[in-house]
Amino acid sequence: MNGQPDHPISVSSARLKPLLDQARLAGLDIGDLLKSLDLPPSLSFKSNGAPISLADYYRIQNRLSILFGDETLHLSSRQLLPGSTDFVLQHVGDCKSLYDVMGVIANSYNLLHGGQYNSVAKKRTAIEYIIDDRHFPYVANQTHENIYFSIECILIFLHCMLMLVSKEADTAITQLHLRRPSPGGDCDHLGYWDAPIKFGSEFYRVSFSREIVMKPISMPALASLTSNALYQKIVDVVAGQRAKFQDLTSTSTLVRDALARGVVEQPDVAAQMGISVATLRRRLDQEGTSFRWLRREVLNDMAKRLLLENQPVADVSEKLGFSEFRAFNRAFKDWNGVTPKSYVSEAEKAQKP
Repeated sequence: MNGQPDHPISVSSARLKPLLDQARLAGLDIGDLLKSLDLPPSLSFKSNGAPISLADYYRIQNRLSILFGDETLHLSSRQLLPGSTDFVLQHVGDCKSLYDVMGVIANSYNLLHGGQYNSVAKKRTAIEYIIDDRHFPYVANQTHENIYFSIECILIFLHCMLMLVSKEADTAITQLHLRRPSPGGDCDHLGYWDAPIKFGSEFYRVSFSREIVMKPISMPALASLTSNALYQKIVDVVAGQRAKFQDLTSTSTLVRDALARGVVEQPDVAAQMGISVATLRRRLDQEGTSFRWLRREVLNDMAKRLLLENQPVADVSEKLGFSEFRAFNRAFKDWNGVTPKSYVSEAEKAQKP
């Protein structure tokens, strides 16, 4: 795209239905989910095609990928664990150009997905990022429309990932080839792109200016290349220049997302948000909460979910960053009044007829 849009991009609210249906099947409280994202509960009932912001769609998608423990949002039969995007971003540090970055991204996702679905090709005047999903292990019962939309959102995700590394990527795209047979139906999300779009392609191809992509770049600090920063970039870009991420999302929501992705120390969370610890504390205080309370809330929710998945207490303790499982036992009992073992036992009894 040639510059960020100066107005929000919308999609049909019907796009939310597959995500929210999955959330309900997972036993999530949709009202609490939307409230934690500062979104109106009425969104859970909007499936009649009324427009919603694409930025809000990405925010819901991001949170659910954390709660599901799968960054593909159950699109693939081979799940991507939370942290997969961070894994990819942490491998671009030695790149000298966007071409190098694209190669690392393609190879990293091929490794994670277990197949050669991504590739980068050099043409005379262009560099192409290719996604060939013809043999991708999609879960059963996926509609063609849902797959088209999902991959088209991934292309926006990819472009924002490149822009996170270098602003040169903003104006580098010259053409897109999509598998979608035609532009009919709900395609407002394609308004993200200023470049020409060709439909009915055999696979997805994003063409970049070879001159821009091959040019040497100065890599940003590795600490700034995180999944949280990437979603901030996505929401900023698709919402338009006038609606910054921080305007759409409370500080407590940003902190919850960071905590859920495993960033549990206050200085690290503040650094990812580009603010000082003092500023973080002040903003949370203005919202009537604190980092300590949010950390307890998020870790407790994650602990309950993992325990109800029958994961061993020691494994849950380690995943949540506790030094030893006895410390986790004490914390869990302080939070809930029962030990993890008792919590699971009581939950199993409640499920019996």
